[in-house]
Amino acid sequence: MTSKFPEAWKKAQIIPLPKKANPASFSDFRPISILPFISKVLEKLVYQQLSLFLNKNCILSPLQSGFRPGHSTVTALVKVTDDIRRAMDNKELTVLTLLDFSNAFNTVDYDILLSLLRSINISPSVLEWFRSYLNGRQQRIRIEESSSSWCDVAAGVPQGGVLSPLLFAIFINSITHRISSLYHMYADDIQIYRHSTLGNLGPTVSAVNSDLSNISEWSRQYGLKVNPVKSQAIIIGSPGLGVRVDWQNLPPVVYNGVTIPYCDTVKDLGLHLDKQLSWSVHVNVLSRRMFATIRSLRRLRSVLPIPTKVMLAHSLILSILDYADASYLNLTEDQLNKLERLQNLAIRFIFGLRKYDHVSEFRLKLKWLPIRRRRDLHVLSLLYCVLFNPKTPSYLKEKFNFLGVQSDTFLSYADFEHAVS
Repeated sequence: MTSKFPEAWKKAQIIPLPKKANPASFSDFRPISILPFISKVLEKLVYQQLSLFLNKNCILSPLQSGFRPGHSTVTALVKVTDDIRRAMDNKELTVLTLLDFSNAFNTVDYDILLSLLRSINISPSVLEWFRSYLNGRQQRIRIEESSSSWCDVAAGVPQGGVLSPLLFAIFINSITHRISSLYHMYADDIQIYRHSTLGNLGPTVSAVNSDLSNISEWSRQYGLKVNPVKSQAIIIGSPGLGVRVDWQNLPPVVYNGVTIPYCDTVKDLGLHLDKQLSWSVHVNVLSRRMFATIRSLRRLRSVLPIPTKVMLAHSLILSILDYADASYLNLTEDQLNKLERLQNLAIRFIFGLRKYDHVSEFRLKLKWLPIRRRRDLHVLSLLYCVLFNPKTPSYLKEKFNFLGVQSDTFLSYADFEHAVS
């Protein structure tokens, strides 16, 4: 009613947390913004209303998976990897470019953001509330009991704010109108890709470069900056097609005059993709991470009670093993056996077993499934959400055709039974 956001709720304490063991520069720290907790109650109410408005009017791109109900990095990866597999089945190559925005959330221009809110018919009184919410913010750095002086924040959506991810999604949404290639977004991570036959690979790369030029122009107009040094490019295809690519005469992927070299492996939302989609690199990286985590926990295994070790295994070990497993299903038997051994490591940590002790009976005590059935369960859980959860992304729902069910209606369980009977 007053179109005001309380001034006392605009002050943020910044706590720098080190990203590595021995930080040597400011870039080695991650700034964590601590806002007054009571402000998040009000933000949550606004978030619910704004999110409902955006979804009801289909304002955000359906291919934006960041911070939306029913969407996640997993659904984004399932969509992209499935598109790549379909291209491989059609004897096509995929040119994939992953763009990295520099400090995107902290460089959002307030005037542009408010103009975008006005353009989607946010009412004048609410627009003034957002103006009050964004402007006049201050922050200071706090290390233990010491604090710096307060400084004004001139740009960027408030770090740690409930509304910030949604506001950023509105801000970056207009970039989708500049892209003619296939794309997918998760917050500020943009994946641009095109499928191509071997003979048409050169023009396909040129078309990707045209999109990158449009994105560069958009970034200049909106005040964001893509870091081409941290961006990645890869060409993915079957082994038979991959060896026939003429790399010497293939045009490079270029962003704003900077060449993005072709990589053998790229990291996409935590998933490592190689040129043949073989998953060997990802399984090896996953293995190293799990070994490192278990090694750091091993010194505590004799002093912690079993319930605590089970909790640590779920949160720190199995979370690595389970992440996005629904998006890489075509593993070899050797790779699945390796994942089984990794899960067994977690079981041995919990019960203090030796290397060659059998784990089957202990797995039953934990009520854990063998790795193959565990992965099947995750796939079926995702499938159930696609079929029955109305908030699940439309880009996954559209991959299914239901007999006797209208495509624009929500599928009930009874409809599902009828469709599959």
